[in-house]
Amino acid sequence: MAAGALLGAASLLLAGCTAGSSGPDENAEKPQQLRVLYGDASAGDEAIASLVPGFKEAYGVDLEIDNMPYDALQQKVFSEFASASDYYDIVIVDTPWAPALVQSLEPLGSYLSNDALNKNAPESDLGDFIPKVFYDTAVYKADSPTERFDDAESAPDIGSITDSGFDVFGLPIQANVATMAYRADLFEDPAQQAAFAAEYGRPLAVPTTWEDFADVAEFFTQPDKGLYGTTIMAGVGDWATDDFKTLLASFGGDGTLVNPDGEQTFDTPEGVDALTYYADLAQSGNVPPGSTSADWGTTADSFASGLTAMTWNYSPMALSPTVSDAGGRIGYAPMPGQQAEGPHFGTWMLSINPNSKNKEWAYQAISWMTASEQQTAMTELQMHPSRVSAYESVTSDNPEAAFYETLGDSLAQGVGRARVPNYTEISHEIAVAVNDAATGASTPEEALSSAADRVQSLLGAGN
Repeated sequence: MAAGALLGAASLLLAGCTAGSSGPDENAEKPQQLRVLYGDASAGDEAIASLVPGFKEAYGVDLEIDNMPYDALQQKVFSEFASASDYYDIVIVDTPWAPALVQSLEPLGSYLSNDALNKNAPESDLGDFIPKVFYDTAVYKADSPTERFDDAESAPDIGSITDSGFDVFGLPIQANVATMAYRADLFEDPAQQAAFAAEYGRPLAVPTTWEDFADVAEFFTQPDKGLYGTTIMAGVGDWATDDFKTLLASFGGDGTLVNPDGEQTFDTPEGVDALTYYADLAQSGNVPPGSTSADWGTTADSFASGLTAMTWNYSPMALSPTVSDAGGRIGYAPMPGQQAEGPHFGTWMLSINPNSKNKEWAYQAISWMTASEQQTAMTELQMHPSRVSAYESVTSDNPEAAFYETLGDSLAQGVGRARVPNYTEISHEIAVAVNDAATGASTPEEALSSAADRVQSLLGAGN
């Protein structure tokens, strides 16, 4: 969707009244179906589709799910709320959109505290959600959507949330966070281990700091084997902003990029250090050609083909049959840190349309779909849970057990996005700066300074 159109839709939404009603009716008439507006594979569409028969069996209600690719979905969500349409009962919302949408979403506090609507799981078992994920994704002040709940480390509790003037505007599902994948077979190869020890004077190990990461990437760049050390995602897009966010937080900066006062926080000494590291990596020769135009899919393909020894991304990785048949194996680890840890993360949530005629049943649906049992079952189709117990329930026979262990640990350390209504535009300006530095078109200092000026203007326009 064009930036101007999104801003226009956001302005219409923010100009409206806070959504909501006097309270849910636990005796609301059961509908024959609930309509759900949902995303594509990036939101785990196959996993959600697998729940339709179970919900029908449990509640006697059909779930009719409409799936759309990301850009079309974003446009559709904004237009549905701007027109006050009652067609969809449930809408999936991505975190970058939430600050602009929150006044048009049904607040769930009165549903969560209604015993009659939570017979099977009191308060939808809020305390089981990963605290950072829950507060970053779903907890807002409708009249001040840039504010954050003070205690985002404690187990979620609806009383504490509403007593502080906040409310819950959805239930988190499909939690994404940057994780590192690596070729376990290469790291465990005795010949590679001996060569690394001889060159660097220490054992070869999965890197835990960015300094170590650069050394390991340099070591595994072995042209005679057609191998590069790592991937990066320096093409202009949200992926480049996400790379920079992770590094900025690691180098001790504010990985959210914008503070609650509406001030950019990336054109800083820590930001320069982070972008300098990234630009050096991009220009080191230790990443595949074309990395300065790469995105999520490009890096996944590079790793799958055996082109790199390491990568990072937001989903389980795979190796091509050729690489696997030759002994290729994948390991997972948290993203490296430096002064701190702060992998970029963001989560989808299932929200209720306040214009729906079936809000109470929509609440039953999103509670059931995000419950631990359903989330655990959906890991078989690579859904990323948002609950602590779901990660604890993933067994060793799950083919992605190692990924889920790393994913759960990383979500607890993650750093989310800025809470601004025009995050998409702000992210674009930062991605341009990242790309300029990575290609050498600008120095990191110049790139960040230029982006800071543009972002500060956007922050003024967004407020």
